[in-house]
Amino acid sequence: MDIIVAVMPKFATFLTSVLIFINSVTGSFTPQINTMKNITKICDGYYVMDCDYDYDALEILEKGVDNTVDLLYSGLKTVFTKRRGFGCTTFNSVTKSGDYLLSRNFDYMDSPALLVRTTPKNGYASLSTVSLYFLGYELDPEGDFAADNSGSNIATLLAPFLALDGINEKGFAIGVLELETKPTFQVSLKPNLTTTSMIRACLDNAATVDEAVKIFRSHDMRDLLFDECKYHFQLSDANGESAIIEYYKNKMHVIYPEKNKNNRVNYQAATNFHLIECADDPDGMGQDRYLTVMSKLKKTRGILSEKQAMNLLKKVSMKDADLHGYICSTLWSNVFNMSKKTVSVCCFNNYNRKFTFSVSKPLLDQVNK
Repeated sequence: MDIIVAVMPKFATFLTSVLIFINSVTGSFTPQINTMKNITKICDGYYVMDCDYDYDALEILEKGVDNTVDLLYSGLKTVFTKRRGFGCTTFNSVTKSGDYLLSRNFDYMDSPALLVRTTPKNGYASLSTVSLYFLGYELDPEGDFAADNSGSNIATLLAPFLALDGINEKGFAIGVLELETKPTFQVSLKPNLTTTSMIRACLDNAATVDEAVKIFRSHDMRDLLFDECKYHFQLSDANGESAIIEYYKNKMHVIYPEKNKNNRVNYQAATNFHLIECADDPDGMGQDRYLTVMSKLKKTRGILSEKQAMNLLKKVSMKDADLHGYICSTLWSNVFNMSKKTVSVCCFNNYNRKFTFSVSKPLLDQVNK
């Protein structure tokens, strides 16, 4: 795609901020140009991108994202304000052969999706998924993405910092889900991380659930990208461990699964309502999806093949559902295999076509095989 620098005035400040931020973490722009050039369409509305520019994962972890917060919040609020209503589902399971899985539906308004591979210095390689809607892009009639306001794909350079789920080379995986209560805004002497930069920090630096929980505990959570909701997260790893992290009244809670008699399968699920008992959550959504998933996991003792996990995602998927006035569908269904370090993807409710990608190789090499 061509990079169009001339933009409408209200978007120009945002794109200028993108350039300044990217230059500040790399010192060069050639890798960024290469990154934008390698965006590849896999099917209508779904793309992959190898992030060729480097960044210091430890610096983000240690210093927080004060500058990035300013960038994202001031920039993205020119694209959308007070958006809410994405309804997602996550659950973990294990195959008969012992592969640990984390499965995830992302349900939102029709918009393009991007799978990003990053290989930061001082950090782990990972694959993560981004809704390009949050960078100002929309689907055009041909199923391609087009930038709302600008026609430029330069904003995709921020995609690694807007991850909504992902898996890294150590087999740690994570997904975020919306809650319909007031945003989390913690204030202490800890470094700050936003919703999506927390995911980035965990993918870059955590090999296990325990390590990710420590990252959460050592940072203040700031839900700055939206005005009307907060988020919770499901974490899982190649050891079969799982946890759900929620915030309520600015206090962090870690929910672990109940272990069965043989201590073999630890499974849990999340949708769009609080799981901690103390939470007042009258607008919570997805109780039906949650019960469907937990009923299946209970019946199988948490044992599902990758195909069965994808079929369960299909069963709780959405098509033109009304969520708080927003018409939403399942944009992608991911089954992360933490043992094999892969992700299998079905896009836009098309469960007859599946794509599988490994963390270990550049995405373009896998697409062009």
